[in-house]
Amino acid sequence: MSRKRTRSFKNFAKNPIVIQNEEARERFDSIFKNQSRMLEKGFNLESNEKVVMPLSIRKTISALNWEQFCDVRSMPDENLVREFYANLTTSDANKVLVRKKTVPLTSKSINDFFNLPDVKEDEYSAMKMNINWDFLEQVLKVVTNLGSQ
Repeated sequence: MSRKRTRSFKNFAKNPIVIQNEEARERFDSIFKNQSRMLEKGFNLESNEKVVMPLSIRKTISALNWEQFCDVRSMPDENLVREFYANLTTSDANKVLVRKKTVPLTSKSINDFFNLPDVKEDEYSAMKMNINWDFLEQVLKVVTNLGSQ
């Protein structure tokens, strides 16, 4: 079994990361300083090998215009990603400061960046808005053991 490729904090010390405040610095240190990061995986979209990517998946990626998301050669700048997460203060934030620029975190801004249409309401969003919590609780009582974690 081969080792997973990781990068340590030491490897990216050459490119300083801009942290917006002391709280973000502490969060950055606790998350990234002593932890390796596994490199992301992707597909080689140029390959004709069906083992690499089945035709059905290739068609789905093409239909949704997701080539840029899936292409292993378009991986983001690791330092930029670390800085983004260090400066992201809450899970419900709608913007984050990265390299002294405010980056909007909306579906519209992300879709604009990737030249994708802005979807007003997708199936997942509609499902989230219509959850029957009482029914969900009943199902969970049936399929789980009381007191289990």
